[in-house]
Amino acid sequence: MKKLRTVLKHAAGTALAAALVVTPAIGQAVDFAGKKVTVIVPFNEGGGADVYARLMQPFLQKYLPGQPTVIVRNEPGGGGIKSANKFQKVKGDGLTALTLSTSNLIPFALGQSKVKYDILSWRPVILSPQGSVFYASSDVGVTGKDVAADVATLRKTELTFGAKNPTSSELRAVLAYELMSIKNVNVVFGLSSGKQRKAVMRGELNINYDSANAYWTKVSKFEEKGTVKSFMTMGVADADGNVIRDPAAPNLPTWMEAYEATHGGKKPTGVVADAFMNFLHMGVSASKSMVLPKGTPDDVRDAWVGAIEKTMQDPDFKKLAKKAIGVYPQYMGDDAAAVLKAATDMKPATREYVKKFIKQRFGTDI
Repeated sequence: MKKLRTVLKHAAGTALAAALVVTPAIGQAVDFAGKKVTVIVPFNEGGGADVYARLMQPFLQKYLPGQPTVIVRNEPGGGGIKSANKFQKVKGDGLTALTLSTSNLIPFALGQSKVKYDILSWRPVILSPQGSVFYASSDVGVTGKDVAADVATLRKTELTFGAKNPTSSELRAVLAYELMSIKNVNVVFGLSSGKQRKAVMRGELNINYDSANAYWTKVSKFEEKGTVKSFMTMGVADADGNVIRDPAAPNLPTWMEAYEATHGGKKPTGVVADAFMNFLHMGVSASKSMVLPKGTPDDVRDAWVGAIEKTMQDPDFKKLAKKAIGVYPQYMGDDAAAVLKAATDMKPATREYVKKFIKQRFGTDI
């Protein structure tokens, strides 16, 4: 945690326009001239990890040493696990990278049997946080003005929430509800983020959350029409590990504020709180990332980080990235590795609690 605090302090207040510079200069010997570099996306086209990779692709081609040809290849399967397992065996020569999302992190943190990859053995290049905004159908009755009253309303309302599967990224929202004693939540599986959103607008689901980017670009217009109402965010972690307001939605209270407002100002403790903090880091701090294989030499990793640093300062990238990356600090190199560890290095007792919770709540064995 001390290392993570150092990382977060280093990044605090840093926006996209002033991305972190944390690694040595690019080694002169690294040169990808005449070679093909592949960025693998372990999901279908159009998803968050795919958009992230394709946003980076032309700039990697421009700034990697030797200006190699850079392609993005989608390799979906097993909720991102199949491609990640394959990536574990890839040679660390700098010619192959992988984009990750929360859906890759959770199975690893929970030690699922299908997972044959070790995220902590990979060499992170960049990690891009993304906040989350909670909202509900207008007929649920939340107002967004009094978070304690909104929690009380949610506790007495039959809620229907969508998720991809019992261990997908939506699990962090279910854990948030659990901590706030909002237990009357029926979870419908098999729905992608886009389908969840559309189902709320059709009245088939009545509560949801989206990334801050998706909320502002795809949901806020429905709030203006009165279809839905936002009432809190997941929040982000500050330099001391405290949950603070999301810079992309500073007028909304955080999940932590909601908890404190309904628990006499006390902060959550115990194994459930530990689990939620792991999931907050996985879903917010480590929302999207790009990694190189295990065994990648420092000079090759540094060449990639150097290319990303130049990308962050490129005026054309800044214009494109306002919506995709937003106002959050970007973690690179060793800092990215520290945050990724904080997200996925789960205590054994916490892991067992989450497995038991999923079994009892959804009837699914992990």
